[in-house]
Amino acid sequence: MRVEDALLQLQLTVKRASKTVYQVIHSARANATHNHGLDPDRLLVAEAFVGKGFFKKRVSYHAKGKCGIKVRPECRLTVVVREMTPEEEAKLAKLRVSNFRKLSKREKRLVPHQLIETTSIWNRKANGGVASDMAS
Repeated sequence: MRVEDALLQLQLTVKRASKTVYQVIHSARANATHNHGLDPDRLLVAEAFVGKGFFKKRVSYHAKGKCGIKVRPECRLTVVVREMTPEEEAKLAKLRVSNFRKLSKREKRLVPHQLIETTSIWNRKANGGVASDMAS
């Protein structure tokens, strides 16, 4: 998936982790452009994975004056980005055109002066859903 598409999708996602993943991908894009001189428009998310992070240790107080150690594990999110090859760019452009054509065929064309038939709200006593029958 392109980095731009991933960032757009994460902005619209209503999940708790989406903000963190957005920040990591944004940082990976910035690092790739600044440190390695890659084109930000041609970047792909090659892989993303989660690994072990640090363990936060906290004191847990128990009864009778005793205490223990609470361990709260954390994780590390790693995102690898790479630049697209020209073949991949052509394939992606072709895929976008075909998807656009499919979506445009599905859309219902609205005719401005065409009369659209409407039915009344469903009523148990109505005969066939006709408004004139409901009045009698």
